[in-house]
Amino acid sequence: MSLLSSALQTPATDFGVTGILDGQVTGMDVLDPTENEKISLLETDDEFDVVLSWQLTGAATPVVGGSWIVTLYSDDMDGVGTMTGPRGTATIPITGGVTPLTFSYTFKVSPPVPKVGVYKLTAVINHSPTGNPAQLDEMFGFAESTPIQITDPVIESS
Repeated sequence: MSLLSSALQTPATDFGVTGILDGQVTGMDVLDPTENEKISLLETDDEFDVVLSWQLTGAATPVVGGSWIVTLYSDDMDGVGTMTGPRGTATIPITGGVTPLTFSYTFKVSPPVPKVGVYKLTAVINHSPTGNPAQLDEMFGFAESTPIQITDPVIESS
């Protein structure tokens, strides 16, 4: 599974200025937590992790604060899947420091949540100066995955 598209906008890049505070999503991977490998085909009885990573660079990273509010969504692509909507939300405190400031969060998706179907996963990255999800500013990012497919378990015969 790989990152299909992504962006991370900051107050500086919102005005077309670079080098002051730039943002970039650096990865979004679906992992089998038992084997720690990237996967895109799962079974309904499999748990899986979605690891989102991003960074801020530029001269203003020492003064960045507040919190990231990250949410993972799944969206049915084949008209069959019922695993749609939010899969989890987290608040991640930010401590300013030297560039690059790197961040990562792992969303855990466990049975009975996985449902048969083909899905696109989208993570949304918001910035809150207060840590309150209802108080967001103009730092915003997203990451979209290539599709994943979830099937019923197959009983293998010898």
